[in-house]
Amino acid sequence: MLLQFTKSLGASALIPLMSFFIVEGLGSKPWQVGLYTGLVMPLTLVANRWAGEQLDHGFLVKRLLLISICAFIVLTALLTQVSSLLMLVLLVAPLMGLANMGSGTIFTYGRIYAERNDLDVARINSWLRMTVSLAWMIGPAASFTLVAQYGFSVTFFCAFVVGLVFLVLAWLSIPADFRSNSKPKVKSKDEPVNWGLLIAGLTCLGFVVTNTLFVSAMPLFFVQETGLPGSTPGLSLSVKCLVEVFVIFGSVRLAERIGIRQVLVLASVLAATSMLLFTQVTELWHVIAVSVMEGVYYGLFAGVSISFVQSFAPDRPGRATAIYMNSLFLGGMIGSVSMGIIASATDFKTVLYVAACSSVVALIVLMATLRIQPGTAQETT
Repeated sequence: MLLQFTKSLGASALIPLMSFFIVEGLGSKPWQVGLYTGLVMPLTLVANRWAGEQLDHGFLVKRLLLISICAFIVLTALLTQVSSLLMLVLLVAPLMGLANMGSGTIFTYGRIYAERNDLDVARINSWLRMTVSLAWMIGPAASFTLVAQYGFSVTFFCAFVVGLVFLVLAWLSIPADFRSNSKPKVKSKDEPVNWGLLIAGLTCLGFVVTNTLFVSAMPLFFVQETGLPGSTPGLSLSVKCLVEVFVIFGSVRLAERIGIRQVLVLASVLAATSMLLFTQVTELWHVIAVSVMEGVYYGLFAGVSISFVQSFAPDRPGRATAIYMNSLFLGGMIGSVSMGIIASATDFKTVLYVAACSSVVALIVLMATLRIQPGTAQETT
């Protein structure tokens, strides 16, 4: 849990800051942010998939995680010296792709460790996911505060220190010989497709697109279109994150009673409802009330989603975790890009309607695939 918290703290301090750094720190045009993110995203997807396959085939967990940590340490050191967008794209972006595979590696490690020690896998997953939420409550606020007070170089140096702490924790806590049960690599190009796993990943994608669309549009929608105070976006996010952490703890118990898929169905209904209610808010207390519902839906999703995805490939935790992590990154990219396009063509309220539709799509996928269960999901070509 401490490993995942430290990894997420470093990532959350950098990822939201990069677009601001590109525009304000390097003096680049806003559209040039896409040059950086357009390279980091596919590299991250490839790195996550590669890491998952390596873990499933017996690659040492510690060695793989150290690759990710060293990439993070080097890129934070480089960021203190970067003076042009070209340097950022050529030097930092590839390292960021490698660094981003750290979370998935820790999630896979956590699952294998839990199985070998007869621990509750779903609960361990939810606790690991809770540490991610806690880190994202702290990291972005801390990094932007440091930038405002001391500048970008000091902020990147602090992230470098977090990376060093992460390195020490990984070195001390993960056994040098820890690996999954090695499986022979499939040499055939006609390896069967696990449709249940892909459907589970698609479901997660729907939730993440909803969240990203809302978070991207929320500040301008509340302040410009609704006329609420400038503190409203921050207050809404704080309430949501606070509720989310507590709900993550209870999501596993709820799943034990009604089932993981049913929890996700409930989350999708609450997600769509909260997005629609946000379009109607006119007072600050309206926002706070709906933010509680938003925190409930996202806490339910965050608490059980990784266990839901992993359940469709119990013998391939690395691949399943890679699918899960890639759904998060891909959903974030789709949501952030789509928000700008939708808002430019219409308005920010329309973005919230589209966000609601994304959750409805996740609900439809969940309901349409009721017969595809982890125990019965078959791999077919």
